[in-house]
Amino acid sequence: MQSLLFDIVIIFALSVVAAIVCHRLRVPTSIGLLLTGVLAGPEVLGLVRNVHQIELLSEIGVVLLLFVIGLEFSLADISQLKNQFLVGGSVQFFGTALVVGAATMATGFTASQSAYIGFVVALSSTAIVLRLLQDRAQTNTPHGRTVVATLIYQDIAVVPVMLTAPLLAGNGLGPGASSAGLLAARILGIAVFAFVAYRWVVPWVLERITRTRSSEAFLLGVITLCIGIAVLTQSAGLSLALGAFLAGLIISESAYSHQAVSVMLPFRDVFISLFFVSVGMLLDLGYLLEDPLRIAVLTLGVIVVKPLIGTLSTLATGLPLRSSVLAGLALGQVGEFSLVATKAGVSAGLFGADVFQTVLDVAVLSMMLAPVLVAFAPTCADLVCATPLARIGRREEESTHGVNSGYSGHVVIVGFGVTGRNLAMTARASDVPYAVLELNAATVREAKAAGEPIHFGDASQEPLLRHVNAEKARAIVVVIDDPAGARRIVETSRRIAPDAYILVRSRYLREVEALMSLGADEVIADEMEVSIEVFSRVLARMLVPREDIKRLIGEVRGEWRRMARGLSKESTSVPDLKVDIPDLVTHTLRLTERSPLVGVSIAESRMRGDHGVTVLAVTREREVIGNPHSGLVLAAGDVLFVIGPTEFDPSVLT
Repeated sequence: MQSLLFDIVIIFALSVVAAIVCHRLRVPTSIGLLLTGVLAGPEVLGLVRNVHQIELLSEIGVVLLLFVIGLEFSLADISQLKNQFLVGGSVQFFGTALVVGAATMATGFTASQSAYIGFVVALSSTAIVLRLLQDRAQTNTPHGRTVVATLIYQDIAVVPVMLTAPLLAGNGLGPGASSAGLLAARILGIAVFAFVAYRWVVPWVLERITRTRSSEAFLLGVITLCIGIAVLTQSAGLSLALGAFLAGLIISESAYSHQAVSVMLPFRDVFISLFFVSVGMLLDLGYLLEDPLRIAVLTLGVIVVKPLIGTLSTLATGLPLRSSVLAGLALGQVGEFSLVATKAGVSAGLFGADVFQTVLDVAVLSMMLAPVLVAFAPTCADLVCATPLARIGRREEESTHGVNSGYSGHVVIVGFGVTGRNLAMTARASDVPYAVLELNAATVREAKAAGEPIHFGDASQEPLLRHVNAEKARAIVVVIDDPAGARRIVETSRRIAPDAYILVRSRYLREVEALMSLGADEVIADEMEVSIEVFSRVLARMLVPREDIKRLIGEVRGEWRRMARGLSKESTSVPDLKVDIPDLVTHTLRLTERSPLVGVSIAESRMRGDHGVTVLAVTREREVIGNPHSGLVLAAGDVLFVIGPTEFDPSVLT
């Protein structure tokens, strides 16, 4: 008997090769891992013998994936997803079940069998979809959050679906359905336990563990909590994945969530690779080759019907068409829990083993196509939005927008999260006109009730940008957590507003090149700003003089700007002189009563000789004086626009 360790070595070795090949071909690694499972499985090369044990290990990967997802959420996030959960989840699940059930009944199955198969096909792959969203940093995007809510809905729905199997098979209430009351009591008990654990138990346990300053104790404690809560929910009749998500959600509210994520990521990546390989090994090539055309047609039907219904369900939550298409394509496969539910149907005598094999082959093939659908989703969404169907997604936008407000010389803020709110608050305090674009309908309603000039809709669509007169805007600021969406917004904004200053906030430095090549004037990467904040605070603690810290910050920023210029020469904007002139930036300073410049002319101030700065313009009582003459006498309250070295400190003149 071949040892399990030998099988694991073979799987990991083949996975490394698959990852390298996928990287060279620029295709998702998950496709390579699924194909690795097909090749290494018993149906092809037969390299892996302990298939069942590998499947058990792969369940740990699903548990850890859902646990990390839960860590990245919070109870506040979940409460904001109630509309996506109740409306989107219900429409997607029952809509898919209705369409698939009707199609199945037309092929000769009974009503009971058709209904059950419809519910089975309605389930999507939680592990694959969430991994794909994570790889693309789309978990927190509007469509990503809707997908997460729908997947949670499906994971909960697995239990009642399996309970209906004996009833639909004509076995009366059966042992599974007759225990529905006991199951409800167990679920209530789990909910009470989760609340107690969230409020008191988990914070107390983690605090005691961290006091030891032992990384081993912390790792073991987090794993115990993760798997322990997952097993507890499974014992109550719910899925392991749902329990793992609940465990992550509980720990996410503690002060130790970030450390928990960092220690769990390596284990998640290892075991989730086993999951993809194990799914590939499930494919029964013999059964597939007996009637390949039928399996191909069924698979094609799944990846057409499920995205369509998923798109409609997302539209029902209030998201625009483009985001709805992205969400629908992400849900366009049959999931791993479909296999569990189908086995329950076979055990109850609802249908034979041939149905299970059909569902298995269709599920595996559709899961293999899932990365392709997600990768193709942006292109498909753009094509759909270019058709008359785009009007569907603009109905709520039109009702929310009302009449064009005649914006001009204003700031367009795309995204109303923390950064967008702070920018709006400071713009309002500084009497700077602005308009906000946001995709979250609930956020739009709340902000509009508070008096914000906010509009609902997808800012990548040109009609919406024109509605807020983006072509007349002085600046367009994009602060959303969707890298692909930000690129589309920058491209559209630059096309219709060639003179606007476009600033984008991104998470990673690797996104800067693409954004600047599309027309962004400046990109603020969280990685860069966090690194500057970290080293400046450390140096301050080490008693390094403040002037030296400012100089070092200027050098770091200057180096990054030089790198950015090298990445994209085409994105240079004439008003942004610091892009063209090395080490020079534009500064703005307001003169106070104590300023040494008050009462003297520009020539007498010796700003150029003493500080190396040149005055470009002066704003006085809302009047802009461009290219002021040297004899202009400066007064308190004047706002000076000057160009000078990066390290220049405006406070010395204000």
